[in-house]
Amino acid sequence: MFDLVSFGAATVDIFARSSSFTVANGLISLPYSSKSEISTGLITSGGGASNAAVACSRLGLKTACVALVGHDHLHCYILDDFSQNNVTPLLAYDDQSSTDYSVILVGPDGGRSILTNRGQTSLQDKDIPWDKISSRWFYITSLEGNLDLLERLIGFAVENQIKVALNPGNRELNQPNRLVPLFKYVDYLQFNKTESEIIVKTDISSPEFWHKLSLLGSAIVAVTNGRQGAHVLCSHEHLFSPVLNVKPVEETGAGDGFGSAFVSALFYQKPAKDALFWGIKNSASVVSLFGAKPGLLTLPQINS
Repeated sequence: MFDLVSFGAATVDIFARSSSFTVANGLISLPYSSKSEISTGLITSGGGASNAAVACSRLGLKTACVALVGHDHLHCYILDDFSQNNVTPLLAYDDQSSTDYSVILVGPDGGRSILTNRGQTSLQDKDIPWDKISSRWFYITSLEGNLDLLERLIGFAVENQIKVALNPGNRELNQPNRLVPLFKYVDYLQFNKTESEIIVKTDISSPEFWHKLSLLGSAIVAVTNGRQGAHVLCSHEHLFSPVLNVKPVEETGAGDGFGSAFVSALFYQKPAKDALFWGIKNSASVVSLFGAKPGLLTLPQINS
């Protein structure tokens, strides 16, 4: 049995920072038809499910990752990272498509713009090794809008007394009539600020926002807000933590680092306030280094 199995995307991330990049009026740019030098670069695995599995493994959990990849050389980056971090790969292979990848342009302040190449197919029911996913927790990230699969996974978890963490993506959020009724079966639900405002149809500054969020039915709801910190609702308690005082180098994977650490703390039966601290500490470490995985903390580090 696993401690945690993650579901969703496993991709390859290609990071590039250059002194030729300029940022103005919310745009990152470089001269047209130019050939610029990359000052800092990194090619590594990424994706919500991949990041979560590695993060929880570093925190001492026995983890596996279920994702769809292409039969190409890119998926080797994913397998290498899983091997180095003791994650069991439960991957499905698509012979007709390449492994998803992203090109991430990093600005001087750590902000970034992302270009994503997604294949024509997504994770399907037939890709899930149902006989191999016995676990204490499921960590479900974006399934590219496949609500049929999300319903099946949550149903499987309920039937087998598996706790569920859910961090839905935009394509799931675009189907609120089917998505919202599932929240009452979720033990840990995570949004960023924009996603939470979409799901409750209310601005976070409104007095009604937190009440509406509490009505979603999940035991714990977390709302991350970038450099403004994170909020947690649980047992009628509203917790907040600012971010730690670190200079961000690159911000990809901060949300995954937060949620994975929070759920790992719950696995160790820590109270919500301690889980919030774990999430904040892990995400701060992630943004202090280049890429989504190099900054992920180990169990001794997060306890120090």
